[in-house]
Amino acid sequence: MNRLLTILCAALTAISASAGIHSYSEHSALREGRIVKVRVSETGIHCIPYDTLQAWGLNPQNVRVLGYGGVMLSENFQHAHWDDVPSLPFYMHTGTDGVFGSGDYILFYAQATVGWTYNGKRWKHTQNPYSRYGYYFISDAAGEQKIIGQAPAISADSTVDVDWFEDYRVYEKDSINLVDVSGVSGGGREFYDTPLHAQKPNQAVRFTMQNVLTDSSKPMRCFVDVAAYSGENSTFYITLANTTATANTKAVAVSDFYTKAERDSVSFLAPATNNGTQTVNIRFQNTSSGANGYLNYVELTAPCALTMQGNEMPVANTTYYRQPVHTRFLLSGAGGNTQIWRVTDGVNIAQMPTENINGKLAWLSDNTAADKYIALNVNASAWKQPVRVGTVANQDLHALSNIDYVIITPEEFKTQATRLAQKHEQVDNITWAVVTDQQVYNEFSSGTPDVTAYRWLMKMLYDRAKGDKNKQPKNLLLFGNASFDNRNILRSSGTSKLLVYEAQNSTVETKAYACDDYCGFLADNAGIESKGNFNDIRAQMNIGVGRLPVKTTTEAENVVNKLCKYMDNNTLGKWKTQLCFLADDGDHGRHVQTADGGAERVRRKNPDFVVNKIYLDAYTQEVSAAGESYPLAKNQFDNLLSNGVLLMDYSGHGGYNNITNELFMTLRDIQNMTNTNQGVWFLATCSFAHFDGGNSSAAEEAVLNPVGGAIGVVSACRTVYATQNAVINRNFCDTLFGHSDPFHYNMTLGQATATAKNMTGRDENKMAYVLIGDPAIRLHYPTQYQVQTTTRVDTLHALTVQTIEGYIQTPELDTATWFNGKLDITIFDKMQKITTRDNDETNETNKTKITYNDYPNTLFAGQTDIVDGKFSFTFMVPKDIRYNYGNGRIVYYAYDNDTREEGIGHFENFIIGGSSSVEIIDTIGPDIRVYLNNPAFADYGKTYELPHFYADIHDDNGINTVGSGIGHDLLLIIDQDPKMTYVLNDYFTAQNNSFQTGQVSYKMPEMTEGQHQLTFRAWDLLNNSNTATLNFQVVKGLDPNIYQVISYPNPVSCSETLNIRIEYDQPDEIIRTVINIYDLSGHLIASHEQDGTDGIAWNIAELGMSTGIYVYQVQINRQSTFGEATSNYVTKSGKIIVAQ
Repeated sequence: MNRLLTILCAALTAISASAGIHSYSEHSALREGRIVKVRVSETGIHCIPYDTLQAWGLNPQNVRVLGYGGVMLSENFQHAHWDDVPSLPFYMHTGTDGVFGSGDYILFYAQATVGWTYNGKRWKHTQNPYSRYGYYFISDAAGEQKIIGQAPAISADSTVDVDWFEDYRVYEKDSINLVDVSGVSGGGREFYDTPLHAQKPNQAVRFTMQNVLTDSSKPMRCFVDVAAYSGENSTFYITLANTTATANTKAVAVSDFYTKAERDSVSFLAPATNNGTQTVNIRFQNTSSGANGYLNYVELTAPCALTMQGNEMPVANTTYYRQPVHTRFLLSGAGGNTQIWRVTDGVNIAQMPTENINGKLAWLSDNTAADKYIALNVNASAWKQPVRVGTVANQDLHALSNIDYVIITPEEFKTQATRLAQKHEQVDNITWAVVTDQQVYNEFSSGTPDVTAYRWLMKMLYDRAKGDKNKQPKNLLLFGNASFDNRNILRSSGTSKLLVYEAQNSTVETKAYACDDYCGFLADNAGIESKGNFNDIRAQMNIGVGRLPVKTTTEAENVVNKLCKYMDNNTLGKWKTQLCFLADDGDHGRHVQTADGGAERVRRKNPDFVVNKIYLDAYTQEVSAAGESYPLAKNQFDNLLSNGVLLMDYSGHGGYNNITNELFMTLRDIQNMTNTNQGVWFLATCSFAHFDGGNSSAAEEAVLNPVGGAIGVVSACRTVYATQNAVINRNFCDTLFGHSDPFHYNMTLGQATATAKNMTGRDENKMAYVLIGDPAIRLHYPTQYQVQTTTRVDTLHALTVQTIEGYIQTPELDTATWFNGKLDITIFDKMQKITTRDNDETNETNKTKITYNDYPNTLFAGQTDIVDGKFSFTFMVPKDIRYNYGNGRIVYYAYDNDTREEGIGHFENFIIGGSSSVEIIDTIGPDIRVYLNNPAFADYGKTYELPHFYADIHDDNGINTVGSGIGHDLLLIIDQDPKMTYVLNDYFTAQNNSFQTGQVSYKMPEMTEGQHQLTFRAWDLLNNSNTATLNFQVVKGLDPNIYQVISYPNPVSCSETLNIRIEYDQPDEIIRTVINIYDLSGHLIASHEQDGTDGIAWNIAELGMSTGIYVYQVQINRQSTFGEATSNYVTKSGKIIVAQ
């Protein structure tokens, strides 16, 4: 059964009934007919002439107006909500002949982006933070054509006459974001006017009004919202007419790095002194250096005579709001064509019954609601007209149900988003829908950009499942970059492809976060900010949500290529058992405690995995003119990432472009990564994932790096706090690695992140954490099978030789007899207690040293064959073990190359300690051969600045990699410089089925240009040593060198596949490969181009190559992660013989 579901399918099953408090249309009103989308920039009456409707390709006789405009959607699911696009009542002017035709027009009430509600005290405005315009749809589809009708008559025994109305206005100029006034990396949804300061302390705000009453019993009401940043208290003096009020903001403490301004607001009454323009004067009082005041907005409500002005006039009066009286409005100056429309909710527009009383137009209100009206002359000739945006293709998102995975994307990325969804269908057997952001806005926010529309789409799918978890949506992917500046007000705020929810708080950095989680709050009572903060139980995610912050089609294609390759799971290897826990130094060990808390929970619950602990405070800190550094830890970390880790977990300080004060991993490092084996990163640090700013963050670069980095990153997009970080870090580790059943590691990254956040509970700090990545991706846990040990091992003494046997176990606890492959084995000496140094604390008595447990000494790392599900291997226990007795540890990783199946396991039920009574006489050290990049590298050869070091080692009595004997390490020394000395015990791997032969593989740090010498020392298990020396020259930017090209089989028959393997000298770089095949006449027969040199294979028959001799030409060059050439092409040619 094909489970593919897209919005383009015509045969989608319609669902009408829904769970919860909401119901949804079976189909969208946009599913048929011709549709034109229009926009408005002002609220009020808008006109579309008959001839314009015709020019737009519509049938004017069937015209319908759909939508509800641009007021920001309520974020509270318990508030009333318009589903789909409702049909809007409108007035059709048919002229004297009564037939709608040329010269006629329609009038409709349209709302722009400022909404007004009465809160019982004043008219309060809301500004849509996502759009500059309100949108509507003009359609000629068959359906109800709502011509505006008359409201039911209101009967009243007595009335109170009202001949004045409340004219409410707002001044709000959005110019800067206070979280970052430079406009690069702001936060929160509020923007403010340009600053007031000692040199410019005054600002005048003018409201043009008419017929303002100067009656002191009917004063104006003014509400002003302001903010200020200063080390001293600030005062704003606000004057309207002859009345002055003050707003006072507190001082921002010098030690408060996160508060960018303090806010205050003031509401006051002021009798008008004139009946025209009203001016609000604002004076900022604070002369201290660096003090700035900011105006957010001014709301003014003025009592005005109810006299008709212009073609249209909004009318409201709340004097008797919710009082048991009826109001009779009396409008002067109304003509015979004046109508009164009730427009309270913007959709249920109705014409009020009116009568003429003493020359005034009268209508009644029962005051049960704060009704809004508009008086208009329907025969007027000058009207606002909406702007045509374009034709909208028919769509029907309302027909969707039972969708596992939703991708919201801009149209330009839809092809790649669909390709990703199809890959998930193939791999994970899920249902999916790829929808564009405009399609979502069209059906869930009247075409107006609003991030709550994303949420309503997911809410509809969630409700339609009626509590059936199998039918509920699981993950939402936002496929596009975002900016805190959703309306693109600023020039420096970055590229916005999709909207992002920004917190209401916009003055405190830690509270002004971006939050994609918002789209995953789907319960009826979920997702309501309390006093500007998500800090209660309602902030519970019901689905996984992630974002791929792509800005270009190239980025979109590259990241989908990367994700599809990951889902293919072709990169087998023991890297999948490797977990890295990295901890920053300083803060008296707090980061070590956080990291080790997570690491130990994982190790205890899942001992099949290898927990690599790199805690900077456990290493020697080096201090130079360039600053502090940890070169040994840095190189260990870089090589671990280069080889691959399933999880990298960091606790400590960070920013958008690096982690640690020592710049342990920088933006440039991440951009240059070429690690094929990519896992997920969790960083309990500040701003590493600040994805909504003008600068690209490290988390974004890690995921968007096409050839390296991470498959997904969970980190904070704002400043966060270490104590709370420890909680979410622990929960994330528990979610990914806290499973009791090793055979069912099945959670997606999105679900894991959502679960970890929900476990964290009432903690606003968690809201800043985001998933940069595809939420539907599953980590490739190698847990299809378990590796079991059958040998009963007695105590292992130093220098004893031990053989261990075992088998591959199925989930049914049987032997997997079909499993034939390789087993990687790592054997560790006993657990040790390691104490940190508290390097940053100079006073020894104040140092806080943390002790933690680890397995720092590797006794053996090798590989053996698995045949029919069984294995056996032999190793020698080194002389340099710790001689106390305790449990050792073996970790296994098994893989079958043919079936692509994997398994892991561990064995700790044995003792290591003491010495052997067997005496072995050997005084000769290991045989060593060292080279850079490729076995063909010669002494005094040339290399580029990032060489890869290899050492082939053999000794009949094995190779010592323990590291517990003083000076008995595998040691690389460059230029006899102590600062360039590296212990390489962890980079040695024994040859298959041998403990006597193996190889060290190590990516060296970046080298300076010029002549260098390296010395490598190795020891056997009896502590005999030997050294090897290599001289080499570093040439910056050196072109890659092809050592040899191997084509096989060669000769090749017409029915065979020709394979080409390229050996070259820059294995850690991104290489572009071009291969051309020519006949002996020089005619091009075939051409192939790819990234990397792996997997080059040609079917001779498909190429149409007959018997004969051909010439291949191989070209390679080095590339940057952005696909730019960083070297010249180098070429090597050879012959291919095609035989019968």
